[in-house]
Amino acid sequence: MSQDTRSEEVVDETRRRLLAAAAGGVTVGALGTGATGGAAAQDDGTLTLVHDTHFHGRFEDAGNGAIDIARYYAIVEELRSEHPNTAFFGNGDDLAPSVLGLEFEGEHMVEALNEMGPDAVGAGNHEFDFGVDTASERFEASEFPWVIANLLTPEGEPVPGTERWTTVDVGSYTVGVFGMGTTGFYDITDYPEDWQVLGYTEAAEAAVEALEPETDFIVCASHVSSGVHETIAAVDGVDAIVGSHSNVVYEEPETIEGTTVAEFGDEFDHIGRLTFDVETGELSEWERVDVYDSEALGEDESPPESTENYTPRDVRSVERDQSIAEIADGYLSDLEERLGQPVVETEVELNASFDNYEIETGWGNLMTDLMREVGNLDQEIDVAVQNAGGIRSGSTYGPGDLTGSDVMNILPFPNEIVVYELTGAQLRSYLQRSVRPMPGDYGAQPAIQVSGVSYEWTGHDGEGRVRNVWVGGEPLDPEATYLVSTNDFVAGRSEEFVEDSRVFNSGQFQGPFVKDTLDAEYDTIAPEREERMIRVDEVVEDASVEATADALTVSFPRTDAVSSVVEDTYRLVAPGHGVVEASSVSGGEEVAVELAADAVVEAFDATGADALSLVGGFDPNSEHYGYENEDGELVELPVNASYDHYELRTSLSGEDVRATVGGDDGSDGDDSDGDDSDDGSGGDGGSDSDGSDGGSDGSDGDGSDGGSDSGGSDGSDGGDGETADDTPGFGPLAGAAGVSGAAYLYGKYGASDGADDGAGDE
Repeated sequence: MSQDTRSEEVVDETRRRLLAAAAGGVTVGALGTGATGGAAAQDDGTLTLVHDTHFHGRFEDAGNGAIDIARYYAIVEELRSEHPNTAFFGNGDDLAPSVLGLEFEGEHMVEALNEMGPDAVGAGNHEFDFGVDTASERFEASEFPWVIANLLTPEGEPVPGTERWTTVDVGSYTVGVFGMGTTGFYDITDYPEDWQVLGYTEAAEAAVEALEPETDFIVCASHVSSGVHETIAAVDGVDAIVGSHSNVVYEEPETIEGTTVAEFGDEFDHIGRLTFDVETGELSEWERVDVYDSEALGEDESPPESTENYTPRDVRSVERDQSIAEIADGYLSDLEERLGQPVVETEVELNASFDNYEIETGWGNLMTDLMREVGNLDQEIDVAVQNAGGIRSGSTYGPGDLTGSDVMNILPFPNEIVVYELTGAQLRSYLQRSVRPMPGDYGAQPAIQVSGVSYEWTGHDGEGRVRNVWVGGEPLDPEATYLVSTNDFVAGRSEEFVEDSRVFNSGQFQGPFVKDTLDAEYDTIAPEREERMIRVDEVVEDASVEATADALTVSFPRTDAVSSVVEDTYRLVAPGHGVVEASSVSGGEEVAVELAADAVVEAFDATGADALSLVGGFDPNSEHYGYENEDGELVELPVNASYDHYELRTSLSGEDVRATVGGDDGSDGDDSDGDDSDDGSGGDGGSDSDGSDGGSDGSDGDGSDGGSDSGGSDGSDGGDGETADDTPGFGPLAGAAGVSGAAYLYGKYGASDGADDGAGDE
């Protein structure tokens, strides 16, 4: 949609505002061109900053269309009119990622932002989702300045269409503003390798040196991670930092090295207002507007609390700004015509939030299962891996209809599905390097979603580890080769995906492929969580096995890491073949786990393994782990929002099991992966010889896992709605043993009438 749908009056008003800015004495030249500040400007000694955009290319909140950009902007305009000497700053990630971003490549947001007239916007990484050429076109079409101080062309010039910094006249004051992007641009965008990314201190010092002689106040419109703000604040002359790359919502602004730092989330949930005494540079007032929808509140939910600093705003009482509404509605109507129809019905809730970093989700399992069915290859695709950051809507869906727009919002990037041939050793390496270990702001995370593979992961003391890796129900062979489906973003940034080992370019972007496959092949879906990524925080050695009637009792000592056990979480995992849930657990100095003897023997028979893992939850002893925050205070565990406990594992020997129950004392299991690891962990499918395993801080999400995730789940799946015990993958040996590829998908998700036995290519 390139046509300007605004009225002539609206366009004329925008032009008048720009002309007024040009006549207002804004500094021109090396410092750029700024816009006019607050409408109620007057010399009362104060300066007000209204901040945060971070729209991700959306015109509406992903989970609630009533919370939209037209109402957001109406609130911004109220703040601008109520407070003298007001400037409005954004902090980037405005053009993408979203289905609108993918469809219109940011053109829609430039049109809306031109109407909103921010004084400056700090460019974020998602401005570059479609390459620097498209980004530059959008920057150059903008009637407001984009600023980013640390990105330069190979010739040392600012990114075309941007400025490193600029000045804005706000009443009688001149405000300098510079942008700052993460130094990880090469890894998370299509930023060319020969373009420059400067360090934070170097870029901030250059900005202050240029701005300080011309300005009364200096602001960083930030798109860096929260922890980097200390580095920027340490540069003398930076008065305020607004926004971030981290989606953090502060309870109140912080003061670091005399610099005020405010982070109030992203998209449409919050708007920040900071009022400063210009002479002293000190923060005199602040406000966080908390946007909510009264009609979306449950019976037991209340509106956000109103205090001196928190102002709840019910969108039902906010009239949409008509000029922004016209723009948004035009694009949304266009999108609805193309993508608004249901493509499939989901019987369970699908979690497409940032929980995908922390836990296995039903959505992650669904999409990676489908990724293994791309193309018409002669050989079955063994494994699929998906980066959690590529799952982006931040919302949950269903039970009910899933529309094309929903799928495209979940997978908004132009990422092509590609297939590589990896050795077992390379696959293990990729899984291990994907783990984000403690210490970390969000706890340890596996940070990916997978299909066709099961493994245990550990993330403590700054090191990620994996062990007991199984592919297709068989222990990983480090020397064998496997076909692995992923997206080109992952492949281009992972050392294991070597260009010479690529075997297939699908030509399919993930969003359209998943959407069209679901539409063509399935009437209903009900993806379940399984034991694909098993969190292990503590390894317990010296477990003993005793037989009592029809039960096996596994006993082991409680370690110093364990404050108490979480009794309803213990199960024996047979990768690819289901689990055996514990019938009872007792915890004390000695932990005793009772399992059905026949089911345990059947698990060993099905897998052919020499050893299997008994896994279960425990309340961690935070002092044992000893993680401290920046103030030297002990971090209470677990950190992850998706967990309310840690997990331990002990190894159960098939030989011991058979000897105890009086059965065959041999096993034909192939412990081929037993010696492939150089991390000291035991072999996959074999007994764990690693007594110093340390463990990770992420738990497997098996439905009994507990934990209140950030999506408001009841602990069963972080928002995916799967149940335990009576669904495939959770009862004893109830997995899809011996079923793979298209037949597996058919049995798992159910093809529509007349469809082929699987999710084929478009």
